[in-house]
Amino acid sequence: MITFKCSQCEEQLEAPSSMIGERLQCPNCRYPEIIPDIQDVKTSSLALEEEGNENMGESLIQIRTFGNETGMKHKTEFNRTLNPDNRTATRIRTFHTRLSENAMAYMDDQINEWIDKNPDIEVKFTNAVIGGVEGKNIEPHLIVSVWY
Repeated sequence: MITFKCSQCEEQLEAPSSMIGERLQCPNCRYPEIIPDIQDVKTSSLALEEEGNENMGESLIQIRTFGNETGMKHKTEFNRTLNPDNRTATRIRTFHTRLSENAMAYMDDQINEWIDKNPDIEVKFTNAVIGGVEGKNIEPHLIVSVWY
């Protein structure tokens, strides 16, 4: 039996190891979570313990930014400096979540926490669209782009 957390609402989930790689719908937020390999679950738990509390927030962000599913890390250092006094945006961050009330409320919380953790960010413009995000199936998601 594999025990892991839903990436959207952190609900504790369990599945038989014979279902690794398949989708299990979270009973709390209804997100179709991919059942991880038990080795991946152990590795990510060990990595969180080793990182310490100062990096925990970045590691535990539950709303996905594009690229997280493939193991890409969100880039945090850029050549252009932030310019809060200018109306022109120098960076963008895109969030997406499935279309459920709980998932969208959770994404709002995650965006607010991200902005609170980065006081040098001044949001210049936002955009929200509904589009398909491809996994095993194409599922409609709310996609929010934040230019800062």
